[in-house]
Amino acid sequence: MNIKRNLLIGLASLLLLLAGIYLGRASITSHNGISMEMEDSETSEKTDGKKVLYWYDPMFPQQRFEQPGPSPFMDMDLVPRYAEENGGGNSSTVKIDPAMVQNLGIRTTPVVTTKATSRLDVTGLVAFNDRALTRLQSPASAFVAKVWPLAEGDTVTAGQPLLRLRVPAWTGAQHEWLAVLNRGDAELIAAGRERMLSLGMPTSLIESIERRRKPLDTWTVVAPHDGIIRRLDARAGMTLMAANAMVEIQSINPVWVEIAVPERQLEQVARGDLVDVTVQGAIPALHKGQVAEILPLLDQASRTVPVRVIMANDNGDLRPGMSARILIHGMSVQQSLAVPTAALLHTGKRALVMVDEGEGRYRPQVVQPGAEIGEQTLILDGLEQGQMVVVSGQFLLDSEASLQGVGVQELAVSNVHDMTEALHYAEGVVEQIADGKVKLKHGPFETLGMPGMTMRFRLANERVASGIAEGDGVRIGVSNTDAGLIVESLEKQEITP
Repeated sequence: MNIKRNLLIGLASLLLLLAGIYLGRASITSHNGISMEMEDSETSEKTDGKKVLYWYDPMFPQQRFEQPGPSPFMDMDLVPRYAEENGGGNSSTVKIDPAMVQNLGIRTTPVVTTKATSRLDVTGLVAFNDRALTRLQSPASAFVAKVWPLAEGDTVTAGQPLLRLRVPAWTGAQHEWLAVLNRGDAELIAAGRERMLSLGMPTSLIESIERRRKPLDTWTVVAPHDGIIRRLDARAGMTLMAANAMVEIQSINPVWVEIAVPERQLEQVARGDLVDVTVQGAIPALHKGQVAEILPLLDQASRTVPVRVIMANDNGDLRPGMSARILIHGMSVQQSLAVPTAALLHTGKRALVMVDEGEGRYRPQVVQPGAEIGEQTLILDGLEQGQMVVVSGQFLLDSEASLQGVGVQELAVSNVHDMTEALHYAEGVVEQIADGKVKLKHGPFETLGMPGMTMRFRLANERVASGIAEGDGVRIGVSNTDAGLIVESLEKQEITP
């Protein structure tokens, strides 16, 4: 009996022990499951509790979208921008810890009002005065009997003999006219003089024949004025036809000083402005002059306008080809807001400055720049006197503003005429066309410095893709706008293997 009772008690104890282990494990599992569920819930609430300001493409942060979805620029989804990431919801400024401002080398200066006379310091070249070039041509068919020992670049004086010609057509005309002179018939004398003029005989030669009453076998060509020989095409023994070039003589007094003035500084130059021209190697080095002409031309490559100064060169020290430093004293006085030129950020389409809003906040602002006066640039619109602008570290702030998608403050009333940008071209293959967008596998856009890739672009309009199908090889023309790259043209091409 005792053995049976002990066995039953042992079995009961074992059952109770197993039951306890099972209940303990269940309790622990249940408890752990509740904790884990609570942590996931808290994390989800924390993520979902963020306020989304907008969605954007990291490659084009300046373009914002109100709803999530695929990017119209790249083959990717839009990314949310939370209020906590943008300075508490202020999307017009970029926030920098004030303690870091000095470490980053950010310096500011106030916008000031300036009143100054335009003073433009540029460079130029001494050049020939093309209005003082004389070209001597053969008046009739002639033989070159003699050429004095001269060469291109030699200096000549007025009246100096250059070459001697024999003109057969003049010989008979001279004898006939001398016979008429001996008769004393005024009408025939006048007719004979007109005939010799029509044959190209100079008036001075006719007068010499009339005085001497003897014909001239040859005609000596002399320099009409002082200068240098630019061209000498006649040589002894040559036969010249009528109007053949013989000699070109260039006067070097006065000379031109040609200046290339940047188009953005052209408003500082006016006809009649006084100039100081410094030419190293000339004696004296400093010459005074005036702006003679502002030519109606524009060099497309350098974006400069040619300006011409006429300088006296009595001593001949100003040699064409010499470089010169020119200081143009403008006569106009202008008063305007001004900032250091270094504060401006040029994007190609517009100019920006970073305005210091205080407490480590900086705002990108579009401005309309005027003329450059020294190291200052006049500001025609976009700023007010006393505002603080960044003059050092603005590139860092602009990059940070772009990464954060900070909006640029545009001009209230814009007087700026944006330059029309040329299209940028690449070759590629159409992969998809839908909803006003085209997906392209394209090569590099060389003028943009953009490598080849596959991405989605927005079409400028539906006509751009007219006649284009998926799989077509195309030449792509895009414009670079604030809204990103936009396809302006698609030209079908054969796909080369």
